[in-house]
Amino acid sequence: MRFDGTAHYVASDELKLAVNAAITLQRPLLIKGEPGTGKTLLAEEMA
Repeated sequence: MRFDGTAHYVASDELKLAVNAAITLQRPLLIKGEPGTGKTLLAEEMA
């Protein structure tokens, strides 16, 4: 599996790299940020 963003979520190159590294290494990824920045949407699009 490789994450390149979706039609509903446009991810930066840096975020794509982090998500794909976590997938490849089968390790969790901690996402932090201000409210409304898309953390939950990212999780939903990954599921």
